[in-house]
Amino acid sequence: MATSSKPVTRGANIGTTFTALLAALAELKHDGLQIAFCHLTFNIFGILVWFPIPAMRGVVVGAAKLLGFYASYWRMVPLLYIFIMFLVVPGVALGISLLFGVSLAAGITALAAAVVSLTALLIWWNMGGCYRVVSRAEREVREAELRAAQEAKVDPEEVLDPVAL
Repeated sequence: MATSSKPVTRGANIGTTFTALLAALAELKHDGLQIAFCHLTFNIFGILVWFPIPAMRGVVVGAAKLLGFYASYWRMVPLLYIFIMFLVVPGVALGISLLFGVSLAAGITALAAAVVSLTALLIWWNMGGCYRVVSRAEREVREAELRAAQEAKVDPEEVLDPVAL
């Protein structure tokens, strides 16, 4: 993506939240306004966290490259990502928040279990679990293919064609 289009993307992202806010203001319902303000605040904080520091922008790009790397091995990875990030994670978060309304102890226990589980998964992944998904040898072969494509100025998509693998 070109550098000049990044402000346009951020502006469009915030612009869509303002249209939702205007629609909520037309109805003047508490729940609609609350969600519209949450959406606007979430996007503004997202820009403030990820945009000003160039190293933070690298995190997003690195995550996209990693997702693309795994998607080059298995076509179901993007679908699995969408299912987990847009259904499972919000569902678990909603369930935990509802538990807090029922019982403070149950909410704290569920939240602690979720944090411990996520921490354990991240530790396992960073201590070599990622190599159970794609081996170190396969990663080295893929990196060599990408380097060769860059040196030959070949389109990397031609080198990493999942059909040819």
